[in-house]
Amino acid sequence: MFLSLLRLQSLAFWRAPYLGGRIALALVKGAGALYAIASALIIGFVWPDLVGVVSPEADAVGLVETWFLPALAVLMGVRFVFQEVPTRGATAFLLLPVSRRRVASGVLARSLPTPLNLAPLAFMLPFAVRAVQMASGGPDSASAAGAAWGVGVAAVLLVALSHFLFVVWKTQSGARPLATVLGVAGTVGAVALLDLAAGGLLASVRAGALWPLAVLGVLLAAIGAAAYRGLVASLYLDHRSQRKRKKASGASGFARGGVRDWLDLNGVLLRRTTFPRGIAVNAVLVSLGLTVLVLIPDSGGFTGGLFTSSLVLVFSTGALAGSLGQYALPFASGYFDRLLTLPGGIERFVRAAAGTVVLGTLGIGALQVIPVLILAPGSVWLIGVSILFSLGVLAPSALWGSTLGPKPVDVSERLAFNYKAQSFGAQFAVGGTAVLVGGLLALAGPTWGPAVAALLGTAGIALAPLWLRALARRIRRQRHVISARFRGAL
Repeated sequence: MFLSLLRLQSLAFWRAPYLGGRIALALVKGAGALYAIASALIIGFVWPDLVGVVSPEADAVGLVETWFLPALAVLMGVRFVFQEVPTRGATAFLLLPVSRRRVASGVLARSLPTPLNLAPLAFMLPFAVRAVQMASGGPDSASAAGAAWGVGVAAVLLVALSHFLFVVWKTQSGARPLATVLGVAGTVGAVALLDLAAGGLLASVRAGALWPLAVLGVLLAAIGAAAYRGLVASLYLDHRSQRKRKKASGASGFARGGVRDWLDLNGVLLRRTTFPRGIAVNAVLVSLGLTVLVLIPDSGGFTGGLFTSSLVLVFSTGALAGSLGQYALPFASGYFDRLLTLPGGIERFVRAAAGTVVLGTLGIGALQVIPVLILAPGSVWLIGVSILFSLGVLAPSALWGSTLGPKPVDVSERLAFNYKAQSFGAQFAVGGTAVLVGGLLALAGPTWGPAVAALLGTAGIALAPLWLRALARRIRRQRHVISARFRGAL
C-alpha cells in the first residue's frame, strides 16, 4: 500500500497541469529539505567539537538534553501550519475493495518520511552515537553503548509522538475540536510532567533509567491508535465506531441509496470537516449579529429611508442560503464519485444539495425567531418571508453560481482562509442577485417590499423542478468535458 500511494502521487505530479512550474518548485523544496537534513546530520556528528570551539566551558550533551523538548514543541507548531497528511493520494483506493485498515495504515506510513521528522532524527542519532558515548565513558564502554541506545530510542519515540499528535490534530480537529485540543494539550503536558518527574527525560535515560522509555512507549501507542482512527474517519465518511454502530437503529443513508445518501454525506461533511462547518457557522453568526444590530436601535418600529429594518429581516436567512449554496455542489469527497456513477446519481446529488440548503435555511430561520421575538415581536412574520425569499431566489442563484467555479473544493484540505475555494462566478451570481433584488425591494418600500419578496420566493420554489433539472444537465455536461480533457491529457 505504501508503494502504491507513492506511485499514485508520482503519477498525479507528472500528469498535473503547469508541470514545469511544479518541477521547479519540487526541486527547490527537495534541495531545501536535503540541505536541512544533511546539515543536521553533520552538526549532530561534530556537536561536541562545535560546542568546544564556541563555548569550551559548556556541556555539549547537557545543552541538547535541556533544549531538545522545547525545540520539538516549536517544530510541532510548525507542523500544524505547514505540513499536511497525504490523504489525497489514497482517494483512488476508497472506491476499490481494499481493506480500510490497509489504506489507513498505508497513509499513516506514507506520512512518516517527511523533512520535519527526518531532520531532528538526523541530528539526534549521530549525536547519540558520538557525543553521548564520549560523555558516558567512551565507545569501548558498555554503559556508553547503552546510554547511546537509550537516547537514540527516546529521540525516535519523541519525534514519532510529535508526528502522531500532528496527524490527530489534522484529522480530528474538524469533527471534535474541543476533544482534539484537550487531547493534544494533555499529551504535551504529560510529556512535560514526565520530563519534570525524571529530572530531565534524556538525562535520566542516559543514566540508565528505563521507565521513562516505557511511559513514552505507552503514550506513543495511545496517540498512534488515535491517529489511525482519525485517518479512517477522515478517509471514510461513513465510518462509525462499533459502539455507535450498535446504538444506530436501521440502515444509514449510505446503505439505503437515493437522495438520502447525499443528505447523509452532506451532514457528515458539516459535522466532521472544518471548512464546510465553518461556512455554516460563520453565516449563522453574521446573520444573527446583523439582526440584533438592526433591531436594537429600531425596537420602537420601522425606520424610514431606503434601507429599512424590514429589508434587513427579509435577508436575515439569506447569508446561509447564499454561502452554503455556493459550496453545496463543489464540495469534493471520495464518496461523491461512487454515488455519481449510480443511475440517477447526478439528479439525486443536485436535489440533496438543494435539500441541504433548505434544511439549513429553515434552521437559521428558527434561530432568527428568538431575537426578533425579544426585540420586535410584531416583525416575526418577516422571518417566514425571508425563508421564502432565500429558498426561491438566493438559493437557486447560489447553486447555479457554484457551477461556475474552476474546480471542486477538497474538504480534506485544511483551509485557514477560504481563498483557495473562492469562485468569482459564484460570488457574482449571489452578490448580483442580492443587489438587484434588494434594490427592487428597497424601492418598493417597507410596505410592499416584503410582499414582492414573498411573491418572488414563491415563484422560485414553484419552478424548482425546472431549474433543478437544468442544473443537473449542466453538471452532467461539465463532467463529460472534464473526462474528455483528462483522456486527452493521457
